[in-house]
Amino acid sequence: MTDEVDLTGAVDLHTHVGPSMFDRRVDGYECAAEAAEAGMDAVVMKEHHLPTAYGKAYIDRLLERDGANIDVFGSLVCNYSNGGFNPFAVEAAIGYGAKVIWGPTIDAKHHADVSGDLGGFLDVEAGEEYDDVEGITALSDGKLREDVKRCIEKTATHDVVLALGHLSYRETKAMVEYAADLGHERVVIDHPNYEITGLDHDQQRELAELGATLNFPFLGISEAYGWTTGADLAANIRAVGVDNCIVSSDGGQAKSPSAPEGLRTLGEALFAQGISKSEFTTMIETRPKELLGLE
Repeated sequence: MTDEVDLTGAVDLHTHVGPSMFDRRVDGYECAAEAAEAGMDAVVMKEHHLPTAYGKAYIDRLLERDGANIDVFGSLVCNYSNGGFNPFAVEAAIGYGAKVIWGPTIDAKHHADVSGDLGGFLDVEAGEEYDDVEGITALSDGKLREDVKRCIEKTATHDVVLALGHLSYRETKAMVEYAADLGHERVVIDHPNYEITGLDHDQQRELAELGATLNFPFLGISEAYGWTTGADLAANIRAVGVDNCIVSSDGGQAKSPSAPEGLRTLGEALFAQGISKSEFTTMIETRPKELLGLE
């Protein structure tokens, strides 16, 4: 590891933390403390089963005690344990300070269709309650469901980030179009080149033209979980355009390094492929801060 990648002012929009049903390397406080030590400005905590906004106040107290200067934000994932596309849960999470609302991930029907696994993932097996469900979808008869619309409307009204989870391209596009019709500009497509989401360059560009931002995480090139290479990732970013992209860690798994370590590794890989330091700053600081309203 070198000191070439400067994370001063960086924002990680996608970190996984404990407590969690999954085996995580750090809890929310430890993740934030590591990021603060690296000079980062903010992190967003993500958990597949429960909203993370509730723990923010406690983490902030610990960080203040330790003199760590960093913003920590919670989020909600619209999986079954949160009621799926549940506008009540979305409103409550935002009320507790959530800055990001994710679409369904491991509980998405599309996730199950591609991976063959619904609810379970990595070291967690789905319970018997999953035996009678097919997975969460955003569409009914080809149109956005009313509860999905209400959830999108909540993110627009409160001006927080709408992040698409493990949905199909058709579902994702419909949600992005509806957000665009509402004038909502804080929309993120997570790991579009991941095998579950599987969006090609043309599809990514189409979503970017509708106002969405593409999020490319370190996890994609990690040794433990990677699905792409630094060269392919850089080419993907070039195809979409740096101004339409952000980068994050998507880290926190037991086999992953810390978020700052992952981001440094990601930066070095992109630098080696011709992405400049200023372009990396755009994706790790400028654009994420705009999305979170931290300008």
